[in-house]
Amino acid sequence: MTIALVTTHLVLNAVTTVRAEEEKHTVPLEQIVSGGPPPDGIASIDSPKFVSLSDGDKFLGDSDKVVGIKLNGDIRAYPLQILVWHEIVNDNVGHIPVAVTYCPLCFTNQVFNRTVNHTILEFGTSGKLYNSNLVMYDRTSKSLWSQALGEGIVGNYAGVKLERIPFDVAFWKDWKPTISKFQGSLKRYRISSTLWCRSLWRLLYESRYFIPNF
Repeated sequence: MTIALVTTHLVLNAVTTVRAEEEKHTVPLEQIVSGGPPPDGIASIDSPKFVSLSDGDKFLGDSDKVVGIKLNGDIRAYPLQILVWHEIVNDNVGHIPVAVTYCPLCFTNQVFNRTVNHTILEFGTSGKLYNSNLVMYDRTSKSLWSQALGEGIVGNYAGVKLERIPFDVAFWKDWKPTISKFQGSLKRYRISSTLWCRSLWRLLYESRYFIPNF
């Protein structure tokens, strides 16, 4: 995090504005606003850990929702109760690099192929919003990406669309039969169980929209 002295704030702000205006973009820059947290203030999950079906039952109820993915015989579930705190999971499913994303402000789920122009990207939260929706950034070019549009909106990748990966949003009780239907063994079935904690940035992020007169 960069902290500028008060005496230099106006100068730095002017330089930043000029650089932003010169950068390639496909949406009005003034419509991209701060959501409160800094970049990666809401930490993405980059090395997800998984547990067995039976262990998943220990912390998931039948009515808990999951994002389910089936790719090349690999079946996984990502609980919304975890995604709501991290918003992005960089993973590899069925040998395909994917980004599992969730915007808690507008309740949108998207799963993308992370390969763009033969380059595998890793995504993080930018701390910004476009139309009240999650704006991601890739850690290679620092370009900004709209989660809802599934495309780059600022930077080198502006105008580039991400390949969408099919997924399901289902109750845990409804997703579990998928395992026995598509896989004979539970050993390969995995469910995200990365530990998380409530952060100040998350509270500020939600307060901006859900607490009156904030």
